[in-house]
Amino acid sequence: MTRNLWAIRPVPDFINRMGEFLDKGIVAVGWPGVGDLGGGLTRDDIKERLCSAFNHYRNEQKNELAVAAGILDRFVNRVATGDFFLVPEGEDVYLAEVTGGYVFHPELDHHGPDAGYPHWRPVHFFKGGKPYCRILELPLGVRRAVDCRLTVFAISAAVVSMWTFLGMSPDGGGSPR
Repeated sequence: MTRNLWAIRPVPDFINRMGEFLDKGIVAVGWPGVGDLGGGLTRDDIKERLCSAFNHYRNEQKNELAVAAGILDRFVNRVATGDFFLVPEGEDVYLAEVTGGYVFHPELDHHGPDAGYPHWRPVHFFKGGKPYCRILELPLGVRRAVDCRLTVFAISAAVVSMWTFLGMSPDGGGSPR
């Protein structure tokens, strides 16, 4: 089994949710109002949901719609149990292993301070929920990748150096130091 390495921002619906991520053992994304994206929806299905929920996607550049659909498709359909997430926050980065599939929370599928992050993945945070390390301690290529502003993205260019840094292999060998 090959494990993938992803990064995710802890700010669904523009609110920092790192505390909820740690307390609930999850990572999550926003886009409230698009409903449950499970059940085999394709990227094109997700685009239709985005256009229905957010009028600006109908009228904006197609690139913005494609980016949002790509993020949701990755989170729902591409991330797998056993993959890892880096979660950068401030000068720190947290490390989590995905422990289960996509989960939709309809009670959070609207905007608001206690909602706005209905799309979840259960995870196990290493180091007891404390930061894994400072971002500046990461291998250079990973630091550059983590600087990306997308919500969810694969770390592929520097993945070998990151697995080495963690003392692991992408085929399932080892566990983070």
